Amino acid sequence: MSARVKEKNSEKRRVSRRYLTMFLFVMFWGILIIVKMAIVMFGERTYWNDVKDNLVPANRVIDPRRGNILSDEGLLLASSMKQYRVFLDFATSEKEKNEKRAQSDQYRKDTLFERHIDEFCQQMHEVFPQYSVSQFRQHYMSGRSSRTRHSWPLLPGVSRNSYPISYNQYKTLAGFVWLRPRNEGWFFSAESKISRQKPFGALASRTLGDMFAGKDSARYGLELSFDSLLRGTPGVGHIEKVQNVSHVVADIPQIDGCDIVTTINVDMQDFTEVALRKELEQVNAVSGIAVLMEVKTGDIKAIASMSKTENGYQEIQNNAVKDIFEPGSTFKPVSMMVALDDGKISLTDSVFCEWGRYTGFGGGAVMTDAGHGYGWLDVPGIIKNSCNIGTSKLITAAYKNNPESFVDGIYRTGINTHFDLQLIGTGAPVIRRDGYWDATRLPWMSIGYNTQLPVINTLAFYNGIANGGKMVAPRLVTEVRHEGETVQSFPVNVVREQMCKPKTLEEIKFMLEGVVNGGSGRRAASAHFKVAGKTGTAQLSQGAAGYKSGTKTHMVSFCGYFPADDPQYTCIVSIRTSGGAAGGGTMAAPVFHEISEKVMASRNLRSVAEAADSVHEFMPRVLSGDMNSTRTVLRGLGMNAEWKEKDSIVWGSYALDSAAYRMTRITERENVVPNVIGMGAQDALYILENAGLRVELQGVGRVRSQSLPGRAPFRKGDRIYLSLSM
Repeated sequence: MSARVKEKNSEKRRVSRRYLTMFLFVMFWGILIIVKMAIVMFGERTYWNDVKDNLVPANRVIDPRRGNILSDEGLLLASSMKQYRVFLDFATSEKEKNEKRAQSDQYRKDTLFERHIDEFCQQMHEVFPQYSVSQFRQHYMSGRSSRTRHSWPLLPGVSRNSYPISYNQYKTLAGFVWLRPRNEGWFFSAESKISRQKPFGALASRTLGDMFAGKDSARYGLELSFDSLLRGTPGVGHIEKVQNVSHVVADIPQIDGCDIVTTINVDMQDFTEVALRKELEQVNAVSGIAVLMEVKTGDIKAIASMSKTENGYQEIQNNAVKDIFEPGSTFKPVSMMVALDDGKISLTDSVFCEWGRYTGFGGGAVMTDAGHGYGWLDVPGIIKNSCNIGTSKLITAAYKNNPESFVDGIYRTGINTHFDLQLIGTGAPVIRRDGYWDATRLPWMSIGYNTQLPVINTLAFYNGIANGGKMVAPRLVTEVRHEGETVQSFPVNVVREQMCKPKTLEEIKFMLEGVVNGGSGRRAASAHFKVAGKTGTAQLSQGAAGYKSGTKTHMVSFCGYFPADDPQYTCIVSIRTSGGAAGGGTMAAPVFHEISEKVMASRNLRSVAEAADSVHEFMPRVLSGDMNSTRTVLRGLGMNAEWKEKDSIVWGSYALDSAAYRMTRITERENVVPNVIGMGAQDALYILENAGLRVELQGVGRVRSQSLPGRAPFRKGDRIYLSLSM
């Protein structure tokens, strides 16, 4: 065999050995893989199934947004808002074992700090003006010195556990050099929580309700009554990581809570609380209640319940709907309505009122009237002067043989209705029908004793009188909305179509007007519109001690409606006093007067066109300040403002010359206090701060005085106080 053939065969054998080796190697690893697969599939099946379950993204609950509580005008009374707390990180986050990277990262942070500390402090002052630039600088320098990591609060003097930054403030901060989103995690950290906020503070706080701290659980008020609607339905989602950022992906979307629209009017609520608190402080009362209702609908426009605390008068509980007590003389019109409607008495009937002291009802009881009492009074006179003896004599004579019919008449008016007011925990009236009648029960019931009512029931009765005899239930919520669409409405609820006969109603109205027109309720009267109502003064029982022992406690009240000739609103004011003289006409009636005056003043806004003077040309008064803005306004009003300057801002004053305004420029020298008396707050603030002064404002309106006189020398940073008034 030739050498060529031998060499060729030898090459074939080498190639075959190589292929065989590779084949055996692949087969070996193939067998190993098959064996491992078998072990995993059968031997380790349980283990890997557990791993699989652990790697499935866990479900995350997606909390819904709690619904808002709105005023009658759509203003936010309660809302869920995001709040933040931010911490700065002045030390490197690199591990110590990588010293080079740690030094580099610390150098970067220190450089960023030094370059932008002044800029950052100024920006922070603009967002949080309650802190000065120097306060921010000192705070951050202290943080840098401590090399604190992830725990130095952004704001000075703020607890680590508080969330003092609002959503809008946080979004503004995101543009600052230290707090840009790309710096989060290595220069600052932020935490957020959803909290329930009341933009109008404590206004109607007990009625709106509150939430338990740190829990999505309502405590009381509308928050509790409508909790199921406000809460919404949670969703379900899972975590997905995209480009190293985790996101919650919704598998079952959450359903946000519904909004509820209340009848509360912010302005009227404010009027009511201010007037009530002022009177409580003046008479040093124990507590007070005031409720304002719209006549036609029964809508509660304002409701306030204040109690005396160490920190002044505050809303501790909603006494307006929770408490029941003897109404006193505000109940006398109920008694008269029943007797007039049953034909037992007439307006012309007269009775001798025993000059203020009577023992003729039996049982050893003595009934008295205030002061020296009265002699003969007709029915309107009895109500006008709030005479106890006269009322009791009339009712006792009419119903002594059948007192149950008197109670039937009271029930007929609807005053015994239990109004829930869409709130949980409202008190129910107690007007007994147990068949037990002693010598004193009927006469004392006729003047508001032996009966217990929430103030809201008394208010509903008087509102029915104002509403032409139709009693409507008080209402606090008109509708429920979801995403702007109405999903549930609460219509006006008519309790009694007719509380009494039309003739009786007119007679009751006549008597209630007499109470205010020269009677016991004269301090509720207004010079601008007619008022009708009734005073009440009830001594409260001291439990087992009764009425005769211990310090005397009274509940004084006034309930009425206005304007009496075309009723729009009904209001009740009740004040609890301890010791001393007490009277509904002297304590509660003035509060009613103030509330009614302010409510009517806020409603009677007329069109500007009605104020047009066809004889004299209107020439408005012009304050000193920015003349460019002034010229724009004057020209918009069609006035002739003579000034051809084109500077962007020129400070000066205008004087009226014939039918034209002429400008005089105000030129101020450096380091001399500008004279800003007569200017508006905005212009004065701009001029003084531009000059280098620190300004403190007191009051509203125009500048009436300044602590540093005009043209006086000063140093930059000096403080100046401005007193403003209308």
